[in-house]
Amino acid sequence: MSLFLGRALAAVPSDQAAAFDQYAGRLERGEIAPDSQAGMDQALEHMKSLVPAADARRELRYRYMYCILGMDAPPEQGIAYAAKGIEDARRLDYYQAEINFHFCRGANQEALTTPRDALADYDAGISLARQHEDQRLLADGLTWRGSVQSLLGEHALALVDFLEAQKFYSASGAPVESEQNLFNIAVAYRRLGEQAQAREYLDKLLALGEQRHDRAQQLAAHMELGFLESDAGNQPVAERHLRRALALANAVDSRSRGASIHLGLAQVANLQGRYQEALDELARAKPGFARMGDRSNRDMVLLQTAEAHAGLGRHGVAVDEYNQAETLLRQSGNLRYLAELLDARARSYQALDHPDLAVTDLRRLMSVHEALDRKAHSNNATLMNYQFQTARREQENRRLAADRALKDQQLESLQRVRHWQRLALVLGGVLIAMLLWLAVRQFRRSRKLHRLAMTDPLTGIANRRHIEQLAQRALDHACANGESLCVLVLDVDHFKAVNDAFGHAVGDQVLLRVAQACKQALRRFDMVGRLGGEEFLVVLPDTTLEVALQIAERLRRKVESLPLANLAPGLHITASVGAALADHDADDLAELVRRADNAMYRAKDAGRNRVEVGSRLQVM
Repeated sequence: MSLFLGRALAAVPSDQAAAFDQYAGRLERGEIAPDSQAGMDQALEHMKSLVPAADARRELRYRYMYCILGMDAPPEQGIAYAAKGIEDARRLDYYQAEINFHFCRGANQEALTTPRDALADYDAGISLARQHEDQRLLADGLTWRGSVQSLLGEHALALVDFLEAQKFYSASGAPVESEQNLFNIAVAYRRLGEQAQAREYLDKLLALGEQRHDRAQQLAAHMELGFLESDAGNQPVAERHLRRALALANAVDSRSRGASIHLGLAQVANLQGRYQEALDELARAKPGFARMGDRSNRDMVLLQTAEAHAGLGRHGVAVDEYNQAETLLRQSGNLRYLAELLDARARSYQALDHPDLAVTDLRRLMSVHEALDRKAHSNNATLMNYQFQTARREQENRRLAADRALKDQQLESLQRVRHWQRLALVLGGVLIAMLLWLAVRQFRRSRKLHRLAMTDPLTGIANRRHIEQLAQRALDHACANGESLCVLVLDVDHFKAVNDAFGHAVGDQVLLRVAQACKQALRRFDMVGRLGGEEFLVVLPDTTLEVALQIAERLRRKVESLPLANLAPGLHITASVGAALADHDADDLAELVRRADNAMYRAKDAGRNRVEVGSRLQVM
């Protein structure tokens, strides 16, 4: 595969491949950043036109970028597209593509079910990036995972992921990714309740977007500022930001953002008591989510719809919607909105003259508030631990740098005064290397001799001494742990006739093939050895007699079906097998093997090519 791919790449015109790589890199780093979906579609189409013919890796690079940046299809199709990409990436050993397809599949999984379900793909991408020490893709994965953790209420964990990603983006000179990640950090601070820090980030990002006439960045900043002001209780200001974001979303044809903004406007309208207007905004949001196949916001749509209906006095309808929303909120684990739902539904129950149901919801609300308090404490502890660990790492890095500088100085001084010692050190190193070489050689020779002493030279399996040692250990272990143990004795039928008719060289090859067939037919933990001549001993740890007989029959059939015509025309062999189950109260190894051996002879007396069982009564 790699040789073929290398020839295919070698055949690609270098200028076309270089043009593709340059354009793909700029698009991937955000240096080419269309501010509308139509512009992004054009950029991806141009990238596709640059893919050299028969270049599987560059085609796969286009596919994962299309999957992340331009795919406009239902999430089910996006998941299938990404899964095929992962398969192709593994086949080509292209880990960067595999990681990005994991991110794409996770994003589609978020839209199809819940953000929690996307974590498996994001974690898989992060793990691969760590494995290959790819810091850039690791930072990308941390931003994907952090966004989900933030949605799930794990805001401190999200912020830690975003801050770790930011360290790489800042250190590696990735200004576009660094600036985009500031949105993530701002959102995490907003959800943690750190509104001042979030507003500082968002105001700065909005100013940069306006300065560069970057409508996409202005859209994101206005949208997040709208959510921030709504959380802070400034609904008129929130509405102004969201209206401005909606205008920008329409200008850049961002349907997913537009649907989310309508949902945000519905929430703002509900909070201001404009319930019919909230329903109108929700009616505008739903088609947008439906066109995108985005189901991740169903819980919030139902919650806001229920609150609007409750505000209009339609409490019966509202309760049904609250119930549907509760199921989804519990699936997503969003405790903040679950608390809002329980409080609102309790008021509807009260209006419907169901005080007992209202009290039940209020009691559950107290439990959710307690869980939110615990989550807040956990978030604080996580942030404090991260800050402590970061400070400690920085202090340790400074100490290591100082130690390194001191050691460099000491080394320089030692080099000046110990020049004469270098030859002695080199000679000493040569002597040590020779001694090590001799020691390794002796060790390898000892291991080889030990292996030869334990191995049957003809068949390569354990010899009589070794298989009996293994069998004794297995019997001791079985007795100590109360486990079953069985042994089989297998003997090749009429083997002397084989030697007489075809010669000992053919007989040796027959024994070798019988040993190989036994190894193939046994389980990983079973053991086989040659007792001598054409007789073999098989040890079956932790095995009942019923299973042992199945294995014995499998061995018999394997030997019977051995193709030997290439050794001698008309050559065919069979084997007789005796089985015995260990009696922990009465058996030693010799007795156990003797019973199996007697059973094998009974098999021969009964016509050969069969399996017989040895019992204590028959031995006695």
